[in-house]
Amino acid sequence: MIYDRIKNLSAYQKLPGIAIVKDFIENHDLLSLPAGKIPLGCGIYVNVNLYTPKDTGRYEAHRRFMDLQYVVSGEEDMYCVPLDCAIADAQDGMYQEEKDVQFFVGAKEGTAVQLPFHAGDFALFYPQDVHMPGICMPGICMPGIIHTSVLKDSCERERERMHAADSVRKLVFKIPVPEYAHIAHVKDLCEAIALPPDASNAVIAAAERIPSETADAVTAAFFRDEDIHEKIKALAAALDITVPLCSLVMYLIFAKQTYENYRKKGIGRDIYLASMTDFTVWNLACVRKTGAPGLLQTGWLENTLKEKLYRLGRFQYEPTVFEYDDYQCGAYHIHRGDPVITIHIPEGEPLTDDIRMDSYRRAEQFFGSHVFVCHSWLLYPAHKQFLQENSRIVRFMEDFVLLSAEERRGALDDLWRIYGFGCDVSDFLALPEHTGMQRSYKKHLLESGGMTGSGYGILIIEDG
Repeated sequence: MIYDRIKNLSAYQKLPGIAIVKDFIENHDLLSLPAGKIPLGCGIYVNVNLYTPKDTGRYEAHRRFMDLQYVVSGEEDMYCVPLDCAIADAQDGMYQEEKDVQFFVGAKEGTAVQLPFHAGDFALFYPQDVHMPGICMPGICMPGIIHTSVLKDSCERERERMHAADSVRKLVFKIPVPEYAHIAHVKDLCEAIALPPDASNAVIAAAERIPSETADAVTAAFFRDEDIHEKIKALAAALDITVPLCSLVMYLIFAKQTYENYRKKGIGRDIYLASMTDFTVWNLACVRKTGAPGLLQTGWLENTLKEKLYRLGRFQYEPTVFEYDDYQCGAYHIHRGDPVITIHIPEGEPLTDDIRMDSYRRAEQFFGSHVFVCHSWLLYPAHKQFLQENSRIVRFMEDFVLLSAEERRGALDDLWRIYGFGCDVSDFLALPEHTGMQRSYKKHLLESGGMTGSGYGILIIEDG
């Protein structure tokens, strides 16, 4: 157990999770936080509690999470006793795995410690620290066996001076123990990015069988840019799961380190989670092709996890270099090889004007750059000839100055984006016509003999 003032928290920031807790405390108005649970990342979360201390309570202990209890305002007593000195509750004393809690009724003689808590005090309780929080002051630490019922009469004076309900505001940070950290992180991330239940359940079940040492070793190899394909194949065989599913599990585990990297650079959790939604996109691609969750392709996610790619609103952005010889627009004179930001367009919401502009502005603020480029099938110049004038694709094209383009016959790789997986896009006559986009493209393919193309454009976002 650690018992100290919160102003000294930096002395403990090398301990697991403390740096994330410290960041949260320093960057939030703690007195205005509403009651409830707030995820912080890496499987860590905080419960904001508002309550009046009680006359009695129960000793409790946890196995998967450590408790960092911080009294923001008000005061209370807490009691702590070593796990091997606690007396289990005969009726309700079994460990509850789903809630990660075990209850106790008391402590052996002379083993309970009474901890007075005032605003600014905190305690970090480890799994071996059985604790009873939320007791009104002044409590009484009795000799012999301490049962919670003896505390009742100790609170008469405190009860008389208390007038308002919710007199204590306390933050309880739940920090996973090291051997459970990768599992807690995976559960948190699956929920945060809305990974479908079948995939989420399969991922969590597999993650719970992976030793923390293995998770840490493969993660370290991944961020050293080593080839981890054989490691994932061997792990999949050991777990008796498919390689695509094992890839999904491990890449989700890798995302824990990415979060730590984001946090150290001051990049918000909102941007992190938006970028991690790529897992949902690529898992869906695997489900469409194989009928089961997993990852068939990992290259794109590798760029995301290694901070080469960020999602900011509707689009993804990648720092790259200019691929065209020369371009000048007003004060901007750009040469081949100059740094620019490349825009990528993942599956998602329609490309409305508001959504596009919001994403561009976010990227401009994030990167501090005004110069963006895009190389995509969406910039195929012929779109303006066969798509409707108010088409959202045409509107997207008009954001850019087209610098180069190419047209190909029979290059049909991007047509799944229009007609979906499983459709034989080489049979133009049989292509579906459920949407205006599908009908327009089908007509174009039939008339042109299968012409498709792409374009490379530049977009300069001016201030204001």
